[in-house]
Amino acid sequence: MVSSRVRKSSLRLSAAFLLGGLFPLAFAPFGQGWLAFFLLGSLFWLVARSVSARQAAGLGFFFGFGAFVSGVYWLSITLHNFAHMDWPLAAAAVALLAACCALYPALAMGVARRFAPSARWWLMPVLWIFSEFLRARLATGFPWLATGYTQTWAFLAGYAPWLGQYGVGLATAGVAAIGAWILTRHREVAIWSMGVSAILLIFAGALFGATQRFTQPSGAPIAVRLLQGNIPISEKWDAARISSILDRYVHLIIASPPGTQLVVLPETAFPIFQTEIPALLGQLQQWSAQKHTILMIGMPEAAHGRYYNATLEIDGHKAVRWYRKQHLVPFGEYIPFPRILGPLVHHFLPGLGSFTPGQGPSVLPVDGQLAGMSICYEESFSRDVRKGVVQGATFLVNSSDYAWYGHSSASAQTLQMAAMQALQEQKPDIRATNTGITSVILPNGNVIAELPQFSIAALNAHIQPMAGETPFARYGNWPYLVISALLLLFAWWRSRLR
Repeated sequence: MVSSRVRKSSLRLSAAFLLGGLFPLAFAPFGQGWLAFFLLGSLFWLVARSVSARQAAGLGFFFGFGAFVSGVYWLSITLHNFAHMDWPLAAAAVALLAACCALYPALAMGVARRFAPSARWWLMPVLWIFSEFLRARLATGFPWLATGYTQTWAFLAGYAPWLGQYGVGLATAGVAAIGAWILTRHREVAIWSMGVSAILLIFAGALFGATQRFTQPSGAPIAVRLLQGNIPISEKWDAARISSILDRYVHLIIASPPGTQLVVLPETAFPIFQTEIPALLGQLQQWSAQKHTILMIGMPEAAHGRYYNATLEIDGHKAVRWYRKQHLVPFGEYIPFPRILGPLVHHFLPGLGSFTPGQGPSVLPVDGQLAGMSICYEESFSRDVRKGVVQGATFLVNSSDYAWYGHSSASAQTLQMAAMQALQEQKPDIRATNTGITSVILPNGNVIAELPQFSIAALNAHIQPMAGETPFARYGNWPYLVISALLLLFAWWRSRLR
C-alpha cells in the first residue's frame, strides 16, 4: 500500500519534470506558444488531484526545475568557455539556479492546494503568474521563461498594451486552467458550456485589445543603421585586438548611406575606456558633424573613479551624452556580497563585477525625438524599458552582446522579449547586437528586419517614432495586480462558502 503511494507520487513528479522540460518549446526559437496551454493545464490538473499541499509544491518545483534546466542551459556555455568551469561544474551551477527559480512555482502550487477544490482552479493561474512577477523582482530579478512571452506573436498578445506581459500570462494560464477544469467535469454539460464561454470571452478581450491604438506617429521617419561586428568574446577583451576591432566598426560607420540619421553600435563595441581614445572620438565627432549623423557607441565609461557599462552618444560637436546601464547583471557586472563572494568570482572571472549602476535619464535625444535606452538584459525587464517611455521616449534602442552564449537559444529568447516590450509600449524598437539578433521591431511586436547571426553586417532601415502612452506605459503593472487581487478575493470567498 505504502509502496504503491510512493510509486504514484514518483510518477506524478516525473510527469511534472517532463512537462516542465517541454515548457521552453513554447518560447522562441521554437515558437510553439500553444504548448503553454497544454503544459500548464496538465500541471494544474496534477496539482488539483494531489493529496496534499506538500505534494502540490513538489509538482510545482519539478515542473519549474525541468523548465529552467532545459530553458536556460545556455548559461553553462558561458561558465564553461569563459569562467573555465568543467562541464559537470557548469551544469551543476545551472541546476542550482534552476532549483532557486523552481521555488517560486513550488510555493504558488503549494499555497493553491491549501484551499478548497472549488477555489484551487481560480488560484492556480493567479498564483502561477504572481510567482513569475516576484521572480522578476526579488534578488535583482530573473524574468526568463515568463508565461506571457509565449504569446508575443499569438492571439492573447492583444492584452499586452493594457496589462503588460503579466496580464498576457494571466490570460494564458487562465485558459489553461479552465481547459483542464472542464476536462475533469467532462460529463457535466453546464460546466462545459460555462468553461468554453469563459475561454471565448478571454479571447474576445484579446481581440478587442489588439484593435486599440494608443500611440500615433511623431514627426518624420528616422533613417537608422544598426551595426553587428561579430567579435568573438575570446578576442574582444584582448588588448592586441583592440585596434582591429575599432577599425572594423569605424569602417562600418563611415560606410553609412547618405541621409542616415542614427548609427547604433552594440554593447561595448569599443572595448576600451573613452579616456584612452580621445583622438578617435574627436574624429568621429568631426564625421558626425559633416554627415549630420548621430552615433550611439557601446563602450565602458570611466568617470570619477567609477566604471559604467554605457552608451556614448556623439552628435556632431555638441557635448557628448551618456546612457549608463542601471540594471546590472549579478556576478557579471557586479558582485553581490563582495567581501564574501568576491574572491570566488574573481578566481573564475578575473576583473569582472566592477561596474557601478548608472543614474540619470533613460533617454537620449535624436533629431527632436527621444530614444528610450537599454543595454543587454535590461530589455528583458518591462519596468526598465518603461522608464524611458515614461520620460517621453518615442522609440526604443537596445545594444547587446550575446556572444557569451554561443549558438544557443538565448538570442532568440531575448528577441521575443524585446518584441513584447515594443508591443506593450506600442513603440518601434531597434536592436544592435555583436553577434545577433540585430533587428528592427514594429510597435505591434512584429520583427520586420534582422541580420543573420554571427555575420559582420549592417542593417539599414527607417523607423517611425510614436508619441503617446499605452495603459501599461501609464500605469505599469498596477492593472494586472488589481485584477489578480480581485481574483484572489473571489477564490477566498468561494473557499469560505464550502
